[in-house]
Amino acid sequence: MQRLTKSLAFCGAFAAWAIVSLAAEVDTSQLKPFGPEMEGFRKPQRETRMLVDGLLWIDAEDFAEYGGWRFETQFVYNMGSPYLLAGGTGTAVADAQTTIKVPKAGKYRLWVRAKNWHPPHSPGQFKVLVAGKPAEKVFGAESHNRWTWCSGGEFSLSAGETRLVLQDQTGYFARCDALILTTDLDYVPPESLEAIQKERSRLTGLSLEPQDGGGFDVIVVGAGTAGCSAALAAARNGAKTALVQNRPVLGGNASVELGVGVNGAGTHQTNARESGIVEEAGRIQARYSQPRVSESYRILAEQEKNLTVLVNRHVFGVDMADKKTISAVRALDTLTGEVFVYRGRHFIDCTGDGWVGYYAGAKYRMGRESSEEFNEDLAPAEPDRITMSGCLMGNMAISFRGEDVGRVVDYTPPPWAAKLPTKDFGRTIRRVTGGEWWLEHEGTVDDLDDPEFARDELIRITFGYWDYLKNHWEGRAVARTFDLVYVPHGDAKRETRRLVGDYLLTQSDVLGAVMFPDRISYGGWNLDIHHPRGIYSGAEGPFDYNPRVPIYSIPYRCLYSVNIDNLQFAGRHVSVTHVALGSVRVQSTLATLGQATGTAAAMCLKYDVTPRVLGRDRITELQQTLLKQDQYIPNLPNEDPNDVARTAKVTASSYAKYEIFGRENVHGDEIHPLNMPRAVMFPRGIHRELKTVSLVLHNARNEPVEITAHLRGATEAGDFSSEADLTTATAVVPAGRQSFVEFPVSAKIDTPMVWVWLPKTEGVSWRLMTSGPYQACRAYGGAKGKPWTVVKGQYYGMCTDPPLSYEVQCGPENVVNGVSRIVERTPNQWMSDPTQPLPQWIELEFPEPTTINTVYLTFDTDMNASHCTVPLVPQCVRDYELSCLADGHRISLATVTENFQRRRIHRFDPVRAKKLTLFIAATNGDRAARVFEIRAYQEE
Repeated sequence: MQRLTKSLAFCGAFAAWAIVSLAAEVDTSQLKPFGPEMEGFRKPQRETRMLVDGLLWIDAEDFAEYGGWRFETQFVYNMGSPYLLAGGTGTAVADAQTTIKVPKAGKYRLWVRAKNWHPPHSPGQFKVLVAGKPAEKVFGAESHNRWTWCSGGEFSLSAGETRLVLQDQTGYFARCDALILTTDLDYVPPESLEAIQKERSRLTGLSLEPQDGGGFDVIVVGAGTAGCSAALAAARNGAKTALVQNRPVLGGNASVELGVGVNGAGTHQTNARESGIVEEAGRIQARYSQPRVSESYRILAEQEKNLTVLVNRHVFGVDMADKKTISAVRALDTLTGEVFVYRGRHFIDCTGDGWVGYYAGAKYRMGRESSEEFNEDLAPAEPDRITMSGCLMGNMAISFRGEDVGRVVDYTPPPWAAKLPTKDFGRTIRRVTGGEWWLEHEGTVDDLDDPEFARDELIRITFGYWDYLKNHWEGRAVARTFDLVYVPHGDAKRETRRLVGDYLLTQSDVLGAVMFPDRISYGGWNLDIHHPRGIYSGAEGPFDYNPRVPIYSIPYRCLYSVNIDNLQFAGRHVSVTHVALGSVRVQSTLATLGQATGTAAAMCLKYDVTPRVLGRDRITELQQTLLKQDQYIPNLPNEDPNDVARTAKVTASSYAKYEIFGRENVHGDEIHPLNMPRAVMFPRGIHRELKTVSLVLHNARNEPVEITAHLRGATEAGDFSSEADLTTATAVVPAGRQSFVEFPVSAKIDTPMVWVWLPKTEGVSWRLMTSGPYQACRAYGGAKGKPWTVVKGQYYGMCTDPPLSYEVQCGPENVVNGVSRIVERTPNQWMSDPTQPLPQWIELEFPEPTTINTVYLTFDTDMNASHCTVPLVPQCVRDYELSCLADGHRISLATVTENFQRRRIHRFDPVRAKKLTLFIAATNGDRAARVFEIRAYQEE
């Protein structure tokens, strides 16, 4: 396959991390590993010079060696600059050091800008050494918690090189912004943020004059999953696009910096994982074992000639052409302090906090609505400012990382650690190696206007929770030999400001599964509303409410501003109520909203209309464009008049009348210990009697283990309520290995669903499998009157004799039926007869010779799986050739090997084709060829 190489304007400290690839073929030599604390992330070092006589300004982040200190840029917009942070676990981190040139000898006074982040305890203290001599005071012990300048006393310095050292004293997140050495012993640095910026400019030569960053059709601010998808969609649809991101990598909360999972409707619903751009990114992440989507989005962005990515740029203001029109955004380089102005015609706010909208004067909401306002019974009686807390995350850790060091480790918490409820904790502790999503501060803490304080509260909670695990938890014996080895410093926010659109999605819209006429996406995550007291809720648990929801739609009117004409938004700050946000806020759902806004922005420019007018006059075109680009919209089929495949007659070499799930379909995934009862459910299929059920079990013990399986029936998928065994069967799990363990059940099954559960068994684990039959799922924690926790889209390894067999309607005509995924019991795909060997083919015959130059193919990447975790989905077509019959001659249009993507687009010189043939030589493991959709166009 031809490899496409294009340049991408990745600006900032990580410009060297360029990727050259196609989405389906990646040059793996250029994939970059991500080490602890974004190894290499630092400010480009500035030489310290005395530009004003007698004054030397040294930014801490300009130190040559950071040692164990971390480079922190999260709060530039609050405290004025990045700083160094001595993040630790109670042991002082390695020194930060640098050497400066003192131009003239003399007596110098030292000033240090520092912060005591939790008085009166002063957790983060540090010393400064100048030419080997310590300052006269310890910093980080001031009487208040504001950033402030502190005098460190006087030093007699010789001309020439002088060594400066930041020496952490506590290992508890000391922080230092800047140092000043001055011969003017009466000089006092300014304290106000504006004055500090001017003084830094005066003493370092940094210009505060805005630089012209260029003009763009579309400017997307914020590069989480929503922003990345928005920028890619806008660029792919022809708009010259800038993606402005204030972090060094792409992905936002889902990046390698923080590590939030890409959850969506597929976590709780059948065949509901989001497609489109987020699926492309997910498939790349899985294929190349990247820890999060940062590198995947980088790969996709690098391919777009219309897209410029600007990292480490924080937007702090906007320019307005008039009261309703934004003309530019102003951004601060978080590394250097330079200011840039980026001019645009259309703007998409994907900041998560709604900053672009806020600066433009867009209407917004903050906190919880009253139950009366929108008739939401999950809302409080009175409105308030309470929001959901974020999580402390970083380096792929939630709150902390604990390590078994093989010896007893006692723990005495610092006095400032949060005091958590020790009785009626209200939460199930699953591990001591890391934290949980429910380690949250109270909802009254302000993540928006005081984000550093909010982050610091999460740090206090982390140390308080480690104290609970080690000293108060009833299961603390498990943690005896564990030591606290790492605490991150990033705040992965859940909720702050929400911008107001023409429509506000509410609880009733979500629970009522409303299908809006202007729908552009959907949701299906629970109404997951966290407790307003966070970890302090005790016996009331981590949720305020968490009801399951059906698949519901999200209207386009939620994605543009009610009062700013050229502003759209995508992210957790879209136009929804606090209650509805509980479902909408997850990463995969937000990515689809980004794709919708990016696509709409390009259309707004094409037709020279506002988003409101686009939604009013051209919503059908927007919806059809999204469907064409693989974004699923419930109950909306392909009706694109330009798709000539819709009128074609479709034939195939064979097609499946039955789908068979046998032993060869079982592909191993992660493994779960039988530390509690676990179960797997699957549809019975056409056979009403099962002779055996084989389960993939691993026995870590040195002797065989006897285990009894319980077989039960169910009338609906996911219903594990039955307590009546159809039968039980006992088998032996061989010692020291994994194997298919056969249970002779010999049972007649009258219900449409059947499930098997195993009891808690020491030393035995049950392997998951990467895919399963339609409606299959797993559950855990039930039996003996306890309810089962159901996990859809995941399955424990199993097969049966006879193999499970299901009637299916997988004829070739399905590839042009307008729907490109399984919906309920309708497969909407062509599947070749699995009893016939590959290769197989499918062919479209047009009513008359038709000119085409583009073909869109949609393959099966198992949209029933909740996440993209399998590197090569067995059902996905791997090797194929696309050809056409033109003027009696067969013309090859594309040949592909090693495909792993769901969506492939092939462009070629125009041909006048009578027939279009897809010849499938191999899949990634499945016996049958599967294709959801074939589209054909003559595109401009």
